[in-house]
Amino acid sequence: MAETGHSVLVADVLADVLEEVRERVDRREALGEAQIAVLEAALNIVRAGQAGFEGLPLERSELVREALGAVRAATVATGVALTHAHQRARMLA
Repeated sequence: MAETGHSVLVADVLADVLEEVRERVDRREALGEAQIAVLEAALNIVRAGQAGFEGLPLERSELVREALGAVRAATVATGVALTHAHQRARMLA
C-alpha cells in the first residue's frame, strides 16, 4: 500500500510541476518543448506504474504509448535545440 501512496504522490507532484512549466516555458523554443515532453513522459510512466493497472492492460498500454511518444518528441526537440546552440556558438566564434 505504501507503494501506491508513493506513486500517487509522485504523480501529483509531477502533474503540478508540468502545469507550472507549461505556464512559464515558451513552447516555440525547442528546449522549452523538450522540457515539457520529458515531464509528460515521466508523468505517464509513473501513472502506468501505479498499482491497480495490472488488471487494466489497455489503459496501462495507452499510458506507456503516450510516454513513448513524449520521449520521442523530447528527443527531436532536444536535437533541434542542440543544433541551434551549435549554430549560435559558431556565429559568436
